[in-house]
Amino acid sequence: MTKNEKAAYWRQQVDGFQASGLSVKNYCAQEGIAVATLHYWRKRFADAVEPRPMVHGTEGFLPVTLAPV
Repeated sequence: MTKNEKAAYWRQQVDGFQASGLSVKNYCAQEGIAVATLHYWRKRFADAVEPRPMVHGTEGFLPVTLAPV
């Protein structure tokens, strides 16, 4: 199985799980796949679609005032 075929297979599994309405445990038992493996691929596909935002400049920071000791 090539890398692309493997990714396509797991994309199909992740999509099937999301459409099933089942819990991860029940879906994996039904399909005969490992729970940890499904979690891995769900995270991998989620990270590829939704990159984590980076903060630029001072946006999102609050000023800190230090008091003398």
